[in-house]
Amino acid sequence: MPLHERLPIEILETILQLCVGLQTPVRDLLTLQLVCRSWRDIIANASFLWSTINAAEGELALRKALQMAKNSPLNITFIEKSNKTDQSKFFKLVGERVDQWSSLVVQSRRSDAALAVLPTQKPLNLKTLHVTARHTISPRKRDTVLFGGSPAVGLKDLRLTNVSIQLTSLHLAGLKALHLEGIPFVSAGEIIMIITQSPTLEILHLARLKDAGLSTEPITGHPDLVSQPPIQLTFLIKLHLSALPLSFINLLLSILVVPQLRHFNVECNVDERPAARFLAVGMQHLLPILRPIAAASQRYEAVLSVWGYYTISIGELTVTMTLSSTEFSMDHFQETYDWLSSHVEIKLNDLPLHLNLHDWNPEPSYLEWFTQRTNITKLTLYSNPWFGTNLESLIPCLSRPTSPSSSSPSPKWLLPQVTVLVTNLVFDDRNSDIVDMIEKRHSASPLSSAGVDGPLPTRFKQIWLAYGGRYPPGPPPMDAFLSEVVRVAGGVDVYWEGRKMQSE
Repeated sequence: MPLHERLPIEILETILQLCVGLQTPVRDLLTLQLVCRSWRDIIANASFLWSTINAAEGELALRKALQMAKNSPLNITFIEKSNKTDQSKFFKLVGERVDQWSSLVVQSRRSDAALAVLPTQKPLNLKTLHVTARHTISPRKRDTVLFGGSPAVGLKDLRLTNVSIQLTSLHLAGLKALHLEGIPFVSAGEIIMIITQSPTLEILHLARLKDAGLSTEPITGHPDLVSQPPIQLTFLIKLHLSALPLSFINLLLSILVVPQLRHFNVECNVDERPAARFLAVGMQHLLPILRPIAAASQRYEAVLSVWGYYTISIGELTVTMTLSSTEFSMDHFQETYDWLSSHVEIKLNDLPLHLNLHDWNPEPSYLEWFTQRTNITKLTLYSNPWFGTNLESLIPCLSRPTSPSSSSPSPKWLLPQVTVLVTNLVFDDRNSDIVDMIEKRHSASPLSSAGVDGPLPTRFKQIWLAYGGRYPPGPPPMDAFLSEVVRVAGGVDVYWEGRKMQSE
């Protein structure tokens, strides 16, 4: 007897379910039915296997799925970009089964189109609702009332992006996941009320509510909210706060009690120094939770951009600062770095650091600071093909020891611990500065570096190169340059556009 015929039918149904893709569920099931008569009958009788409905499969597949799903809960996906079914016809057909809806995912270019597909009657069993519009909405756009104003009692997972929905009419409570991004006409009081009424919340993601019109008036003008008691979220494991008013971030962080937090990402706009003032106000009482999140990390990453922001990621703890001046400030970064190092109680100086520079060309004194204070083992140099700066001028600074100066009288090699180099600063077949840098660092010796203070550069272990020019036309022939890189690298793994080069 074949193995699949000896398996309990429940196990075989689970295996078959895992073989069905979210994009083409009906096609996959029809293909599986061709394997043998036994599989055909099992799939035909397992109505739950047909419960995933995607508008990308077309009307015939939709009708087949609705016929075979019978009374099973339906998981519906409508993505405008891949849609092959008339929108009104699709939602008319699935709308006839609205009481069976378990999840609904809608993605559209415009918010009005995304909201137009939602029914006026309430799906009684809806647990997941994701509505996303690619384009932001006008602040003048009025809120849409969903489900005829009926409370969404059973909703557990809510994701709204760039859509205007009246949240108060949903009477949200008992959520496990809440994702609000680019939503206008939402107040701090509404958000705090939803969070307070969802004590089993596991994921909280709030982003771009400042630009969409998040009102901070309730915080400063409402005495009850100012004295808001702590909110106990025992099961919250993931918290993401991005592009929100600083006053709201501080308020939220100061009242949340999240003993099981495992991932924390905060991104905020700061007008001026000191950054530690924000960090101390909002994050102080969370430090006992954040310390174990960071302590498990074996390495960390810092992204520094010329466009006025920086990110420090230590394990599952990520802090991003966006400067209102839109100009990067090394002093600001150093202050945040020192605050995290001391308050999170982790010796960042000893951990391997991935330094990622986005078009920011630091002064030699800043590179000396990184050399003295950090252990950079991976260096990424990225330049935007359209708006990039003169980042390639940094390469010669890594090709030789520094010159003596008043601040650093003894010459030293910069970033000597780097063993992995990633860069797109390759524009043509004459990138001699990169070849020269690799060769000089690999050939450095006590004899050639007499009088140099500090360690000699470590040989690279990996070199990742990519074209940094515009598409089209794309990269010109690079054979001569890449051959030179492979030669001077001396057996080191060299990659070009993600593909490993063969040593000659």
